[in-house]
Amino acid sequence: MNSTIQYPRFRWFALITMVVGVVAQSIIMIAPAPLIGEVAKYLGRELGMVTFTVMGLWTVTVCLGGIAGGAIVDKVGVAKVYFVCSIFLIVSAVFIPFAGKNLGAIILLRLIGGAATGPILTTISRLTAEWFPSEQRPIITGFQGMAFALGVLIGFGLAPAVYTSTESWPMTMVYMAVPAGIFLILSLVMVFGPKAPEVILEEHEDRQAGDRDFKLALKDPVIYLMVAYVFLFNWLTQAVNDLTPGYFALAAPVGVGFGITVAGQLMMMFLAMYMIGSLVSGWLNRYVYRRSTRLQVMFAFILSGIYFFVKFSGVTGSGPNPLLLVIMAITAFFMGQGIPTIMGFIAKNYPEHITGRVGGMSMGLGLIGGVVGIGFGSSALTKTGTYHASILIVTIVAVIGFVVAWWLRKPGIFEQSMSDEQAGEGPGSA
Repeated sequence: MNSTIQYPRFRWFALITMVVGVVAQSIIMIAPAPLIGEVAKYLGRELGMVTFTVMGLWTVTVCLGGIAGGAIVDKVGVAKVYFVCSIFLIVSAVFIPFAGKNLGAIILLRLIGGAATGPILTTISRLTAEWFPSEQRPIITGFQGMAFALGVLIGFGLAPAVYTSTESWPMTMVYMAVPAGIFLILSLVMVFGPKAPEVILEEHEDRQAGDRDFKLALKDPVIYLMVAYVFLFNWLTQAVNDLTPGYFALAAPVGVGFGITVAGQLMMMFLAMYMIGSLVSGWLNRYVYRRSTRLQVMFAFILSGIYFFVKFSGVTGSGPNPLLLVIMAITAFFMGQGIPTIMGFIAKNYPEHITGRVGGMSMGLGLIGGVVGIGFGSSALTKTGTYHASILIVTIVAVIGFVVAWWLRKPGIFEQSMSDEQAGEGPGSA
């Protein structure tokens, strides 16, 4: 595509819709977590089993939904995918009271919610490629990581507050669907609003071009590096999110004995820094790393690995201290840059008509890393009785990512055509 493209201001509405959608799914995803004890009592089931079925199975369908959503979005566009996913999210929460104590029905509803979450998360590369000029794409992808962490923060705080008022887990989940309702309205506006400039251009293209280009992409090893990076970053993120609360809360020798309240405060600080890292990832790519995605990804991996230092008593001391806060802040800030940087790379370096499939494949398969990370961390904790081995695993993964990131390069088969397109972007990109 070498035509001069005018990017309308409606693109900012599309960005807002994406942010609301990601926040909405994060809230519904995480809301049962702080209430899991009450959920287990309500269902009359064992805590571990309820945790796995209500929280763990969500991730499985996120992966499957992400892969499928990446393919579908290239065919029907972001707006229609958002609209359908918003309905699924609402159903997954609002119908919880109707499920009663039927665990099978609750599992089905959670699977529906996870299936809706996958496409919302994996379409970010397609959204930025459809609506934003090349130079803005890495910056825009950072908003998704910020929105995801923001939704988790809101869900952690809001769910217990609503439960205290309603004294009902099912009714709490109904209230958690309010942001998803807003997402539904915004998505509907997008469906009937102006078409994205890239979509208009694609309507005049050869319909087989997308399939041909995706087959070419699959022949280039770079696409598999994208999967590997997202896999490893998800491993790091989910493992640290899973490790941190217990490690800081539990008494020695298992943890460091700060207590639940302090552990929660440290986790909120971590999520806040993660949000900031995600949000500024595109700006850093352009102005600090001078558009070197490889260098940024390498730094993101290796500096995520300084989480290793929290295992030393001199860092944790007898309570939170400046050194511990610095290490947690650096870990979160650089970890938050990882996935947005990769999604921005995809949006900028692959033809628009395959960004959905490339992004969906990378994020969908990469999300499995979160499941693997939690599994390895939990297994190490069970076998050793302390968090030290689990923390060491996180460090090893970060070092592996740092080494593998050295091979990151632009997909050569598309490099010339993408350079021509970026040179042709017009003044409407402001």
